[in-house]
This record gives sequence, C-alpha cells and structure tokens, in this order.
Amino acid sequence: MKSQVKIAVLFLFILLTTGCSTMNKTVTKMFADIETNDVERVSEKDIENLPQTVQNYLRYTGIIGKEKVKTVRLKQGGDFRLKPHQDFKTMKAVQYFNVDEMEFHWQGKVNIVTATDRFIGSKGDLTVKLLGFIRVAYAEGPEVDQGEILRFLAEGVWFPSVFVNDYIDWQSLDDRAAKATITLNDLSVSAIFYFNEKNQIERIAAKRYMEKDGSFELADWEIQIREYQAFNGVQIPKKSEVIWKLDDGDFCWYRPEIYEIEYNVTEPY
Repeated sequence: MKSQVKIAVLFLFILLTTGCSTMNKTVTKMFADIETNDVERVSEKDIENLPQTVQNYLRYTGIIGKEKVKTVRLKQGGDFRLKPHQDFKTMKAVQYFNVDEMEFHWQGKVNIVTATDRFIGSKGDLTVKLLGFIRVAYAEGPEVDQGEILRFLAEGVWFPSVFVNDYIDWQSLDDRAAKATITLNDLSVSAIFYFNEKNQIERIAAKRYMEKDGSFELADWEIQIREYQAFNGVQIPKKSEVIWKLDDGDFCWYRPEIYEIEYNVTEPY
C-alpha cells in the first residue's frame, strides 16, 4: 500500500510539473538572443513627439533616466470567472514578455486547471489543460491574434517604456485621452487610453473579439485601473479589473493583482 501511495504521489508530481518545465523551455528560447548589458536609457528626447497626455503619463511613471525594458517577468494573482453569475475563483499566474519582439507567455492556475495564453512569432494561442497535460480547450486564428496584440498593448502599463517603441503609433484625442495603434502584418489593433488629473492611466478601452458559443464576435472590452504602486522605482497599476461591456451590463471577468515584477532579467522563475 505504501509503495502504491508513493507511486501515486510521484505521478501527480510529474503531472503538475510538466507544464512548468514546458513553459520554462519556451521562455528560455524566447529570451535566448536578448542582450541586457548596457541597455539604453529612456530620455526626454524619446517622448518629445508623443501626445502631451502620454508625455505627462510617462514622466509620472518615473521611467525617464531608467533602462528601456527589453524583458519582463512577473507574478500575479487575482480573481477569475468565466460567466457573469459565477463566483470568482482565485488564480495565480506568471508571465514573461519579450518587448522588442512583442511577444509574451502567460500561464495561470485555478485548482487543477492550467491556462496558457501566449503570443510568439506573431501568432497567438490559448490552451486550457487539466493536471497540466489533458487538453480540454484550444483556440488560435486571426481573432485570437487580434486579442493577443491588444493584450500586449494594454499590459504595457506594467512596463511603460514600451510606449516609446516605434511599433506603437500614438494619436492625441483630447487633453485626457490618446489612441494607441499597433499594426502587425495584416492586423491593426487600437485602444484608447484615458488619463486622470494625476497623469495616471485610469482606463483603457477597445474592441476585442470575444468567444461566444464556439464563435468570435467583436465586443467592447475595458480595463479599469484601481490602484498604482511603485515597483523597481516605476509607478505601475497594481490592481485592475478587466471587463466586457455587454448589452445586458458589465461583466468583470478578471481582477489581476501584481505581486512581483522584474525588468531585463532573462531567466524564467
């Protein structure tokens, strides 16, 4: 009996660590050619051609004089649900970004369910597995790609030096709003960033493809930022809410919270 218990425990351990090992290999490959020695620093010259609202925001974050971010690794928690009337479940996740190549790899866990969301090589995919190896859901295609580019753009608030990159085109809308656009291959994705009197981004709004009954349709998607905190001397959102703006009301489906974030580190956790 004891040997059977040991075998069962060992088998469960292998199942639970397989996903982590696969992710680490992907991240190592993603970061393989990145050089983080003598990284160029953000200057006033880098932001001088951006809309005034964006300039004010970037000065608020404290990135002027700091290294431009080439890689990001972070740990986050928060609450997650799939349907409006469900109770929230606690999720823990890790995420990695290759900023120059506009790539990311995110993996979150709720109980025995592991979800992987990534955008690598200009292609996105979402996978859901039980126990780290039994695939129960998978999605890819242009609608997924659109959502992943939009996610990268919006999550740039966690590493705001990304907003000086040439692949983001900024357009001033008024003294409290600016539109950011990324065009990649034949996809063009835009989001509107809204700023408050403290020069913080308080809200991000866009049209994003939402999966419904096995198909995708464009819906209003919004991130509302609830709290800022300084990490590594940079002011970034610590707590946010991710919301679908539906005809029958707002559906908040994710409330992420940043626990830890590091820049220009090329090793996985």
